[in-house]
Amino acid sequence: RAANVSSFPPALPHSPTMTTVPFPASSHVSVKENAYPISPVATPSIGALSKATTKGRKRSITLVDGAELDLSAALPVTPELLQAMRLRIIQLEDELARPPAAKRVKIASSAVAAAADDQPAKSSSKADDKKRKMQVKKIFDRVKKECKSDSFKFQGSPKTLKIDEVLEVTEFEALFGGKGVLIQPRKDNKPKSTVTIIHLTNAAHVRDFFGDELKPLKGNTWSRGGIPQRGFGFFGGGGGLSKSVKQGSCDVEIASAEINYSKNGMKCSIKFEVQQVGGYGYFDDDW
Repeated sequence: RAANVSSFPPALPHSPTMTTVPFPASSHVSVKENAYPISPVATPSIGALSKATTKGRKRSITLVDGAELDLSAALPVTPELLQAMRLRIIQLEDELARPPAAKRVKIASSAVAAAADDQPAKSSSKADDKKRKMQVKKIFDRVKKECKSDSFKFQGSPKTLKIDEVLEVTEFEALFGGKGVLIQPRKDNKPKSTVTIIHLTNAAHVRDFFGDELKPLKGNTWSRGGIPQRGFGFFGGGGGLSKSVKQGSCDVEIASAEINYSKNGMKCSIKFEVQQVGGYGYFDDDW
């Protein structure tokens, strides 16, 4: 059996012109030196895409070094291309993970609305209170001005002062809602009426409506005119009628008010009853 086993590698035939030189015992031969020669490997590539696939659009990708490759053409599979493709895949995945723009806007709006909902009642309430205060002040200033005018004469009896305003329904409700006594509409009195009537029947109702805007009011007392005067002519004639004369300043107050509001016309009429502080009496030296 040993005779039939050939040695490997086979011994070269002896040639008179060839001399075998043995390697020294101390020499070393590397694997690279003993390796068989390797032919160069061609760089793999991918073929060009059809126009149907690209749909007539120019498609490209930018490499890390800034070079731009046409994706529709044949491409060599290089590390640079693979890195660019990997980055592009990650970018696309991130974009897919995000909601559409419209949805993002909706989500953002919802988030803003949700955040704003924490403060709406507070901010809205402050704005409404400020607006109501300005309107109440405007009404009181009108009352104050009328009370001091010469056309508004205090002569011992209450005077009626009327103010007209145009108000939205919401403005009217903010001003007079829950104030005084509601006359109509009520379940027992014209429940379907579009006209609202409210009475401020006493000083407490008046204070509740005006709040901090309620200040002392001043008016002027006047004598009563139209009183027959004694004449000094023949048979007592020539006296005539007396004229109303301003007599001085006086303190006045709002005793009550009647509010009438039409939703259809948005017209609000307020009738204030104003009287002198300290009771009534006649202020005429001729009586």
